Amino acid sequence: MVRVAIPIFKSRVSPVFDSCTRVMIVDIEHNQEIERSEIYLDKLSLTERTAVLQKSSVETIICSGISDMFQSMLQGIKICLITGIAGEVDQIVSAYLSKRLNEPQFLMPGFKANH
Repeated sequence: MVRVAIPIFKSRVSPVFDSCTRVMIVDIEHNQEIERSEIYLDKLSLTERTAVLQKSSVETIICSGISDMFQSMLQGIKICLITGIAGEVDQIVSAYLSKRLNEPQFLMPGFKANH
């Protein structure tokens, strides 16, 4: 099983991971979504957010923007980051499962695919 986290705001990928209040956790097995849940990160420091994500066994994070410091912290605990992604969460999950996240409609304006 793979566990993917996506910071969310309403039904979209949150613009800045560092300050988001909710993260959707998507469990994937055999390239199929099997379960979704949410984690609330409101008022947690970056260190606390990192610990919660590690404790939740998150392996990959799909997000829009993230600070260099938070990115370094997450990479330090071996979490894979896919950054520069924008759009509706359901469409992003579908694109991830079908390996289409590098298509222009999922990238933040001016962002070049790095995955």
